[in-house]
Amino acid sequence: MRQMTISTDLRAAVAAVLLATTLPASAVPGVSDGIPAPDARNVIVQLFNWRFADIEAVIPTLADLGYSHIHVSPPQKSNEHVWQWWGRYQPVDFSVIAGPLGSAAEFQSMNAAADANDMDILVDTVLNHTVDITEQPDPPFVVMAGDSVASETFPQFEPQHFHTRCGAFSPSTEQTCWLSNNLLDLKTTDPHVRQVAKDYLAKLVGLGADGFRFDAAVHIEPGFYTEVLSAAPGTYAFGEIIKPHPSHFQDWIDIPEVDFYDFPLTRTMRQAFAFGGDLRTLKNPAAADAALPGPEAVTFVRNHDVDRGQADDRGLEGGGRDIYGVGWNEASDRLNRTDVRLAYAYLFGREDGLPYVFVDMNTLPPGEQDDRFDDPMLVAGIRFHNLSLGGQGGVARRPEVWRIETPNTIGWQRGNDRFIVINKAAEHYDIVELPTSLQPGTYQEIRTGWPLHVQPDGRILHWRVPGRSAMFFVRVGAL
Repeated sequence: MRQMTISTDLRAAVAAVLLATTLPASAVPGVSDGIPAPDARNVIVQLFNWRFADIEAVIPTLADLGYSHIHVSPPQKSNEHVWQWWGRYQPVDFSVIAGPLGSAAEFQSMNAAADANDMDILVDTVLNHTVDITEQPDPPFVVMAGDSVASETFPQFEPQHFHTRCGAFSPSTEQTCWLSNNLLDLKTTDPHVRQVAKDYLAKLVGLGADGFRFDAAVHIEPGFYTEVLSAAPGTYAFGEIIKPHPSHFQDWIDIPEVDFYDFPLTRTMRQAFAFGGDLRTLKNPAAADAALPGPEAVTFVRNHDVDRGQADDRGLEGGGRDIYGVGWNEASDRLNRTDVRLAYAYLFGREDGLPYVFVDMNTLPPGEQDDRFDDPMLVAGIRFHNLSLGGQGGVARRPEVWRIETPNTIGWQRGNDRFIVINKAAEHYDIVELPTSLQPGTYQEIRTGWPLHVQPDGRILHWRVPGRSAMFFVRVGAL
């Protein structure tokens, strides 16, 4: 009896593949015909160092793919002596929106287009420091007298608004020393500096921004954020703290107005998806001090810190790449893109965290921009995530129930009508007589359209999961 059932399911899968080749392609790459549309969207995409006009042009496409927020690079007037991307992270004048990414009018137009497509713009804000004193134009903005600022030409600051130069970091100097010993560090405890920050956030909101990403967040005292965000009520904010364990976040994690990149989870994923790693460590990483609490986490596989580090381009250096670079092999200088995609699948399958997708600079030469917002595997995962949100189909929430736990293959339910399987091994994995509490019926894999049948008692009799793949199933009909 079992052999006959297996044969029937395999024939059905083959028939579905053949049928898919004869039907019109879905309007959304990575989503097969017959997959329902979500009621809501909740995924951030970072369009790293993109011009505002270029972002505006792709906003309708991003909305169709399932994104809800766009993280844009710093828009304030910056050190234009540095044409590379890190010049945007060297503010000069917070009262002016101008520079290589676009004008204030273009910034406002982009925000209006986002509003028209029910999307939010999250602005990268650099409030910890200003220019790199080794990369100043001529004449320089800053003149030093030893380790102190003797004079400067910033419109909003005076020499007393900057810390004395130092480069040795410790827990007691993390908010007072200079990043790289070169980035001119602001005294963020100073009332005037905080007021400049508040005015800047209010200006961005006035131009249509919906939230912020705080650069170098750990290098600013926690009390700063609550005060400056009072100038931008109702906005969303998250920060960058590059630490391997949640226990290292200390006071910052308790700031009610700010979420954080989940660098601890990215570290955990790097270990789990690496050769010889164990995927079972991903079942409940927060309990092992290996992931942030879900309500406070922006979960990511890659961002510009990680990507630029691997490009030797001012991102994470040395050991940081080996800690947080999912799929990255430091010794061979090689990135395994399949590991990256499988890690994204894990993020989209989880209930915890707000997923975040990195998209590289659109000015890179062809073939060098491999982090794309329309990668079919990512789009399938985004659809699964959005279809699993609380409120979708009237369901309050879809908690995780793990059903497959091996070093190389994991699978879990989301509620009783969603199912995900990730197989990092090169060989296929056979699901056989798997008990679940899924509703009986026909399920469809989002990207391929392949069917899966859940029996009246909740069992999955057989399904062969291809090697190096992730499968996202949603219920589409009764038996």
